[in-house]
Amino acid sequence: MRPEAEALPAETPIRPVNPATLVPLSPIAVTTATELDEAAARADAALRSPWTVDGRRRAAALHGWGEALTAHADELAEALVTETGKTVTEAHQEIRACTDALTYNAGLARHLGGVAGTLPDGTMAHVTRQPVGVTAFVVPWNWPMLLLLRDLAPALAAGVTALVKPAPQTSLVTRRVLALGRAAGLPDDVAHLVVGGTEVGRAAVSHPLVRAVAFTGSTAVGTEILQATGAGMKRTLLELGGKGALVICADADVPAAVAAAVRATVVTAGQMCMACTRVLVARPAYRDVLERLTDGLDSIRVGHPGDPSTDMGPLVSPAAGERLAQTLADARVRHDVHGGRQVHLDGLPGNFVRPAVVTEVTPKSPIVQRELFAPVVTVEPFDDESEAVRLVNATDYGLAASVWTRDVHRAWRIARGIEAGTVWVNGYNHSYPETPSGGFKSSGIGRTRGLAGVEQFTELKHIHFAVPAASEPA
Repeated sequence: MRPEAEALPAETPIRPVNPATLVPLSPIAVTTATELDEAAARADAALRSPWTVDGRRRAAALHGWGEALTAHADELAEALVTETGKTVTEAHQEIRACTDALTYNAGLARHLGGVAGTLPDGTMAHVTRQPVGVTAFVVPWNWPMLLLLRDLAPALAAGVTALVKPAPQTSLVTRRVLALGRAAGLPDDVAHLVVGGTEVGRAAVSHPLVRAVAFTGSTAVGTEILQATGAGMKRTLLELGGKGALVICADADVPAAVAAAVRATVVTAGQMCMACTRVLVARPAYRDVLERLTDGLDSIRVGHPGDPSTDMGPLVSPAAGERLAQTLADARVRHDVHGGRQVHLDGLPGNFVRPAVVTEVTPKSPIVQRELFAPVVTVEPFDDESEAVRLVNATDYGLAASVWTRDVHRAWRIARGIEAGTVWVNGYNHSYPETPSGGFKSSGIGRTRGLAGVEQFTELKHIHFAVPAASEPA
């Protein structure tokens, strides 16, 4: 047994807690060192099975998996609401996005990505792509199905095999999703569930049979993973923290822009890396935008996430509530804070809060620089395009941003100046399996989705054929 596995401590079963009711959910056993080694070995052996070369089989499995998620949508939505605290409306959106990812990548499973040609000396070059190998997928709790399948679907299309390590909070729904995949045709040894906390995650990432890692989560943990994977020269895909900024120019459709900002601020109760956390406004429109934004967030219905009329559910845990309370207490000393107070709901002891709007900030303010992972948005004025770009780029993050203007030339200028992997124009949070996504700067490395997402999980190989010399004439 490898040293890393021997070092794994014994852990008690994972026991997630419903964020709304704080009632413990069913326990799930933690993966042992021996089980991790066995899963990695079986995944490695599956790389030499027909799975890696039979694109038709991979396509059928992915397509069938998508159909299975649709058939079990109500069951899965209930699990998402119970384990994450997200609204039932958002849960169904997540499931539809998962089906879309699986269906799109089912087509790419049969894509032939190589090229061939004749070199100047008459010999032949074949440039091919092959699966990178066993890949560890470390997935957060906030969008546990989509953030798994967004990466896993293109990886499976490429022919890899996988160790799937979900956040402890969402281990149950992840187990169910993988079971539906196996029932739809995913071979048993192609994807293995690995359950546990930080130590289990480290062991999976550092396992010698793992050749690539896909991680979505905080920049701090991503940095640790990058250091661990660097030692083994492993392919790494990291989508990390964000400070999503929405830029409203003077000529923008202000009501539409503010409505988008409101929705993007409270998505998953603000606990999402692409959530809108900053609104930057042309100075002439500042007061109008601030009033509309405050009114819009004040009208958000905070309540039980299973109620279809609820706009925002609870924070994921009491610890998250305590962090937010301390952050806003510190902010009230230096800035103007509207909202952010705890909401007490009958029969629901979870951490429900009102969205908060913070003004009178500077680019160096901690509340602007830090990823808060909460329903908090700052509002800052700007005087011209160059200042707007400078303000957006003033943090270490570069995951997503949005520009609102009726002038297409202005939109291009600002979008090109923003250091972010995705820039929406007159929209927010529009993601598609066809379009690559990822981060600049401290928001990550690598790209998922689209053809780039499949290529992320492949190795590029040149196979050279020397042409035999022509026979001498008789």
